[in-house]
Amino acid sequence: MRQRRWTISAAAALLVSFPAAVSAEHAGADSNEHVYVVGFQDSVQEDVVKDAGGEIGSVWESINAMEAVLTEEEAEALAASAGIVYVEPDEMVGVSAEAADAENWGLEATNAPAAWEHGFTGADVDVAVIDTGISTSHPSLEVEDGYAAVDYTDSYDDDNGHGTHAAGIIGANQPQSGLMGVAPRADLYAVKVLDDSGNGSITQILDGLEWAMEQDVDVINMSFGTLTDSRPLEAMLDDAYRDGIIITAASGNRGEGDTSSGRVEYPARYGSVVAVSAVDQQKERAYFSASGKTVEIAAPGVDIVSTYKDNTYGPLSGTSMATPFVSGALAILKEAYPEHTPDELRSMLHQEAEDLGEPGRDSRFGYGLLQMPDVSDSEVVRDGTYPDDENSGGSEQPEEDDIDEHPIDDIPTNNVTFDLEASPSYNDDGSAAAALEWTAIDDADVSSYYVYRDGVQHAEVTEETAFIDEGLSSGTYEYEVSAVYADGSESNRSEAVSVTIEDNDSPPAENTAFQWPEVVEQAPSFADVNDNFWAVTPITELAARGIMTGSNDEFRPNDSVTRGQALAVIGRFLGWDSTPRNTDFPDVDASYFGSGYIAHAVNAGFISGFADGYFQPNRPITRGQMAAILGSVFDVNEASGTNRFTDVDETTTGYDTIGYLARHNIVQGYDNQTFRPNNSLSRAQFASVFYGFGEHLIHN
Repeated sequence: MRQRRWTISAAAALLVSFPAAVSAEHAGADSNEHVYVVGFQDSVQEDVVKDAGGEIGSVWESINAMEAVLTEEEAEALAASAGIVYVEPDEMVGVSAEAADAENWGLEATNAPAAWEHGFTGADVDVAVIDTGISTSHPSLEVEDGYAAVDYTDSYDDDNGHGTHAAGIIGANQPQSGLMGVAPRADLYAVKVLDDSGNGSITQILDGLEWAMEQDVDVINMSFGTLTDSRPLEAMLDDAYRDGIIITAASGNRGEGDTSSGRVEYPARYGSVVAVSAVDQQKERAYFSASGKTVEIAAPGVDIVSTYKDNTYGPLSGTSMATPFVSGALAILKEAYPEHTPDELRSMLHQEAEDLGEPGRDSRFGYGLLQMPDVSDSEVVRDGTYPDDENSGGSEQPEEDDIDEHPIDDIPTNNVTFDLEASPSYNDDGSAAAALEWTAIDDADVSSYYVYRDGVQHAEVTEETAFIDEGLSSGTYEYEVSAVYADGSESNRSEAVSVTIEDNDSPPAENTAFQWPEVVEQAPSFADVNDNFWAVTPITELAARGIMTGSNDEFRPNDSVTRGQALAVIGRFLGWDSTPRNTDFPDVDASYFGSGYIAHAVNAGFISGFADGYFQPNRPITRGQMAAILGSVFDVNEASGTNRFTDVDETTTGYDTIGYLARHNIVQGYDNQTFRPNNSLSRAQFASVFYGFGEHLIHN
C-alpha cells in the first residue's frame, strides 16, 4: 500500500476573492457557506459579523479574532469593513509520518542521556503536545491533563497514534522496556486538535493553543504543518512566545526546495517557532525533510521507535518525529535554567548543535544536529542520576506493533524506476538550455513530476515527461526527476544525469517585448481598497502605472469588469493608440472613454462585435471570455492545463488560454476543481489575473 502524505496545498486561487475553506463542518446548509477566521483592529466586535450575515463560533480575545460562518460574498464585504484586519478561510492541517522497522537511535545521537547523569529529566516542566491526542492508558506514558478541540469527542485520548508517538519521544518513562523519551519526567499535556485521520482545522488549533496557554505550559510541540499562512495562528503563537512559552514545529516532509523560498511549512516558518528538520542515522538530511532558510535545527527523524496507540510501540519516520526530540531537549533546559527566556534557550541549542552541511546555519540543517547542552553549571540542584533503579516507570509492558497496518497518512515510500536522458541545447540568440526527457510512470495516481537541478527542486512538470531548462550559463549541471502523486506524496528520485554547457560567444538577445509602463507622477489611492484587501498588490501596481483606474477615489473592486474596460487595460499595457474616435458600432463613438482601444482591437482582429452590429462595451465579461481575449491578443494557447478543471472542455470559450494560464499557475480555479468559465469577473479578480499574467510575460 503506497504511503500518502497528509499536507494540503495552499488554497489561494487567483480568480477567487476568498477561496472556500477546506473545512466546513460548521457551515450551514448553504453550500456557499464556509468557516472563516475574522481578525479585528482593536477588539472583537460580534455585532459587525452578525450584521454581515455571519454566524459566530469560537472567540479568541487574546488575538482579537473569532470564528465565523459566512458566504464568500459576506466574507468579501466584511473584509472591506472598518476595523477588520483580515478575513481568512479556515484551512486544514494534518500529521505526517512514515512507518518503518528499526531500533531507536535518536537518544544517543542527540546526547540526551548526558543530562540525566546530572539528574535533569524535564521534571516539573509542562509540555503540550498539539496533535491527535495521547494514549492515556499507555504504560510508558503519564498524561497530566488534556483537552479536545475536535468536534466528535470530548476525549483527548489518541485514536490515531501520531500524537502518542510524538509524546513518547518527549517523555516516555519505562526504562525496563527500553522506551525512554528525551525528558522522561516532563509533564505531558494532550491537546487533541487533529482527528483519527490526522487532520484538523486552523480554528481547532487555535482552540487547542489557547487552552495550552491557559494551563501556563512551558513547551509546545507541533508535529504538523500546512502550506497556508495564517495570520491568526501566527498571532497566537507570537503571543505564546511573548508569554515565555517555547514552541517547536515540524518543517514538513516536502523534500528539498529552493533555498530562497524553501519548502518549510507553517507554522514552522514563523519566527516564534523552532523549525525542525530531520536527519538519518548517517547524519544526512532525510530525503523527505523540507529545506528552507527558516530551518533552525535538525534532529533524528528516520526509524524512530516510540509509543503508539493501544498500548503498543513501533518505529515511524518524519519531521514529526524529529520535532519532539527538540521539545524534550528544551524541557530539560527549562528545568535546568527556569529563568531563561525562549530566546536564550534557543541560543543554547544553536551553540551546541553539531554543524552539518555548509559551515554555519544552512537551509537543510539550520544550525546543525541537536546536541544536548551541558547542564552541569545549572544552579538547580538535582540528586542522583536517572534512571536510578529498575522500578522507574510502570510495570506493564507494551507490545511491539506493526504500525504499517494502521491508517496513518504517511510520507512517500514509493520506489519507481526512471530512464532519464538529458542533453545540451543551444539557441540562435546565444542562450543555452538543457533538454530533459524521461519515461512516464505507469500509475494513474501520478499527477506531475519534480525536476531537481543540483539537488534542489527546480520545476514541476504536468502532462508531459520532458522539460527544457532555459537560460543556462556555461558549466555542468546535474538533474534528477521524481514522480508526484495526486495525494501529494513523492517517489524516490531518478539516477542523476549530468549536462555540460559549453561557452557560447553569441550575445543573448534582450527580451524587450513586454515591459510595464512607467509609474505615473501622482498614483491614485482608493478608499475602498485597504492594505489588507486580498488584491491590494495587483490593484496598486496597475493603478500606479495608469493601467487600471477608478473614479472618485474608489476602485469598486467588486464591480464586474466590462468588455470596454478589459480592452482599455490591455491597450494601456501594450501602448495602443488611445485617441478617441468613432467606430462602426452604434454604441461606441468618440465620447466613450475606451473607443480608441476598441477600434485598435477590432482592426487587429483581436475581438469583434455582436451579430446585431453592436459592440456592447459595458457588458460584463465572463472568466472564459477574459481568457479568450488574452489568448487572442497575446497569442498564448496551451490546452494541456485544462484537464485540472472539471467544467472546461474543448467547447469552452477560451479553452486553450485557460490551459495556458493554469499551466503557468496564473489561475488556479476553485477548491472543487472548477473554473466557472461562465461566471462574470470582478474588477479585483481581473486586476489579479492581469497583473500575474503581465509579470509572467515580462519575466519569461
